Amino acid sequence: MSTPNEQLPRPVFAAIQDTVHLMDIGAGQIVLRGVLLMAAAIMLLLIYAGSQFRGVRFAEAMDQMQLGRNLMRGDGYTTRVLRPISLWQLSQRSRWKQMMLGSHPDLMNPPAYPVLAGALLYMVQKGDLWPADNPVPPRGPDDPKTARQIIVDVLAYPHLRWGLLGAVGLWITWVLQRAFRRKLRRGQLPWHALGMLLLLMLFALLWAPKTSFKVEAEEAYTIYSPERWVVYGLGIPLTLLNGWLIYLIARRLFDRRVGVTATCLFVLCETVCQYAISGLNIMLLMFWATLACLLMVIANDWRSQGQRPALSVLLALAAGMVAGCAFLTKYAGGWLLLPLALLGWRMWGLHRGAWLALGMLTAFLTVAGPWMMRNVWIASHPFGVAGYTVYEKTEPLRRTRLERMIDDKAIRDALTAVTVKRIFEKAARNAHELWTDSPWAIGSGVTTAFFLAALFYRFRRPQVNRFKWYAVGCGVVLFLVTCTAGVEPRPPDTLAQEGNLLVLLTPLMTIFGSALFYVLLERAQVFIPIWRGTIVGLFIALTAMPLVFRLAGPTPDRFAYPPYYPPKVAQAAGYLEAKEYMASDQPWAVAWYGDRRCFWLPATPEEFYKINDLYQHISALLLTPVSLNRRFYTEIMLDEWMQWAPILRFLKFPDDFPLKAGKQLEGVNMVLLCDRRRWPQ
Repeated sequence: MSTPNEQLPRPVFAAIQDTVHLMDIGAGQIVLRGVLLMAAAIMLLLIYAGSQFRGVRFAEAMDQMQLGRNLMRGDGYTTRVLRPISLWQLSQRSRWKQMMLGSHPDLMNPPAYPVLAGALLYMVQKGDLWPADNPVPPRGPDDPKTARQIIVDVLAYPHLRWGLLGAVGLWITWVLQRAFRRKLRRGQLPWHALGMLLLLMLFALLWAPKTSFKVEAEEAYTIYSPERWVVYGLGIPLTLLNGWLIYLIARRLFDRRVGVTATCLFVLCETVCQYAISGLNIMLLMFWATLACLLMVIANDWRSQGQRPALSVLLALAAGMVAGCAFLTKYAGGWLLLPLALLGWRMWGLHRGAWLALGMLTAFLTVAGPWMMRNVWIASHPFGVAGYTVYEKTEPLRRTRLERMIDDKAIRDALTAVTVKRIFEKAARNAHELWTDSPWAIGSGVTTAFFLAALFYRFRRPQVNRFKWYAVGCGVVLFLVTCTAGVEPRPPDTLAQEGNLLVLLTPLMTIFGSALFYVLLERAQVFIPIWRGTIVGLFIALTAMPLVFRLAGPTPDRFAYPPYYPPKVAQAAGYLEAKEYMASDQPWAVAWYGDRRCFWLPATPEEFYKINDLYQHISALLLTPVSLNRRFYTEIMLDEWMQWAPILRFLKFPDDFPLKAGKQLEGVNMVLLCDRRRWPQ
């Protein structure tokens, strides 16, 4: 029987003492540290994005964002960037001739990132989702609402934003209450933090004012530009998600301190921050790669411990499906299946591993197969026109010349001229550029050095060494794929580079680099807590130095000019009607900022005439620094713009050129040519 004293309520001072104890050394301290670290990471990324974002400067990012906008309008997976080679590809099949221009299917980009970017733009209503040629259909008072109208009405509800903020407050209160009662497990904290983060991001995006691409004051393109909200809504959350996955992987392979350190190194890496604000799909691709690695780590733990053997196989198959998602994000990302399958083969042995690798391939094709079938049905190629990137930038085809060709005989002759030797020479040239530049810009010199040193250290657990060599296998595969497919030149003042897949190694580099750092720290026998904390802080600070110097330096220009100047591109596109067509040397910028269908300037003036006479009348031609700032002798006369040399150098047009009226856009090196005078006197 209980005594009367045991039935009495606890004194108030005892409850306060327990609360202080929990906040000092209990679960409350873990919650508090996690919340503070997450808040610091969010504030750092927001400050970096707010001060360093100059607009989207990558063609691939603008191309994919305009695809997402078209998709959310209900136009299907169609593009406003009209590549001549894509027109040639569709002209080979007679059944697609009617959809070649007005509803031109995109054959260059996989759908994952455009769908995600378009869904975000639609959800927060940023940008012109309803153009003049496809307005919102009027709805009578008795007409039922469509699903799209219901979603817009719900998101426009004035109390929704404050409801989200209140939900986050209640969630935090509930988590703290469970932590004080010692009912909250440490493994549950990352999931709660992720849910709160998503709600806060949704609140911030809904709170931000609506924007459009109409010709407005220049400040509208820097403060409230729609692509800025794509960065805030996708780039920063995906960066935090990758950091969270890095923590989970490091905690399973090593311990919690390695996980926290690796996450800090990842978030404080300037290269990662540059990719987060680039608008590229690399952070989403990195998410799939890191998630697949986490699934294999969990499957390896369960299998080595003899627990849940069936579930461990299912996790390996799920990793194959995640590799399929990487393929749908970027075609080259599908090569991640190769090291994943080899890892599964090694984990399950010779015979069972072979069946598992075959199952992972089947899971991969289950996800990626339908999209490849779509491409084969439309363009007779599983990768659309993206498969021709292997031929680009070889000796016969300089730079982007192949994508700007439409003549059937010229294209077939050019493809025939590309031999295996030419492709090997191109890969060797790219390998030299990557080896002397990009590997040292992947994570920072400190992290890279510790990772390379970890390759020569044998860890005690065989599972850790297995995943270390998995990282090496991923690096070899990604290096070969990047060299073969090629990369675009890295713009000045940025570490982000279009087509560089080596940055996907950053999560594993930070994990194994941090692990080796703690091994060396243990060997040094530094046991005084303040000294250990100082050494760890210096290690993290050395990685963060480039980021600190960037933030302390001068504020960058508002626009990534040259070559992109959004207000002038929108102004030039505004002279045309919504259903008219343009041509330009940066059609992705015209499609994204100007919201007009735009041909990529063909390789020769003769092909320009062919498109204008046989396919579609071209109402305007916009020349920008992409071509006008080229060196006349080395980059025009002897390179891909050779046929346009008289026009680009002297602006001398033939007498039969269909565009007669010209205009120099004020303040920028851009020339607009139209079929008639479209601007006021």
